Amino acid sequence: MITMKKLLPFAIIAIISTQCNQKPTFEAVDCDSTGQIENANVRHIFKPCREFIYSAKYWDPEYNQISNELIRVVVNGNAWGYQPESQDEITIQYVYDSTQIDFYKEYSLNPEIAHWTAETTTGIIESVDHVWMHPFRDNQYTFTEVAPFPSVNLPLEAGKSWSSGLSIYEGWGVWADSRLENSYEVVGYELVELELGNMDAWHIYGVGTATFGTSTHNYWFHPDYGFIKMVYKNYAGQLLKFELVEVNDL
Repeated sequence: MITMKKLLPFAIIAIISTQCNQKPTFEAVDCDSTGQIENANVRHIFKPCREFIYSAKYWDPEYNQISNELIRVVVNGNAWGYQPESQDEITIQYVYDSTQIDFYKEYSLNPEIAHWTAETTTGIIESVDHVWMHPFRDNQYTFTEVAPFPSVNLPLEAGKSWSSGLSIYEGWGVWADSRLENSYEVVGYELVELELGNMDAWHIYGVGTATFGTSTHNYWFHPDYGFIKMVYKNYAGQLLKFELVEVNDL
């Protein structure tokens, strides 16, 4: 069951987060709504030219807020160039205050990485039995690379579990040449309260273990809107929460 504050036809949700006084202006993204892609993705959640907007709130271990921003995802309608046989391309846009970069860096777990961007492209998978996406891992959010990625193995049921591994190579600073072992378990099907409305979704708990520490990732998956809420606790005790606040078919 979905209880929405406002539900428009064709499952287009447009509720603006109350955290911001004014919605920021995102740069235009070219997308192809025809979606002529040769891989086997089903594109029910990640439809070509669909837009997802998330709030992004980040705290230190004492729950002092480090940042409070917005992130936009647009499904481009083409295959991702690095793995076109399995992944569709998305554009991720970050709204961040460039004057705060030095402040954000004080909390970095990997100071060797100094990659700041307002926009990047990456890939997602949405097959009949697997939904997976790269995390939001730019700017102050780089530590999501060493936590369990948003991922579900379908069908879901309470108690279901699976595992995966990730080898991290050059270019990742203090995490380079390491191995991350991830375990996942479906906690259950539960009501999630969001600003855009209340949804029943699957709760998955992920644990990522490496030589430098263990990070956890609680996230909620909805069959129509994907990863609607993601809560990370990294190995230094910092907290990061992404929540879906808006969905539009452009």
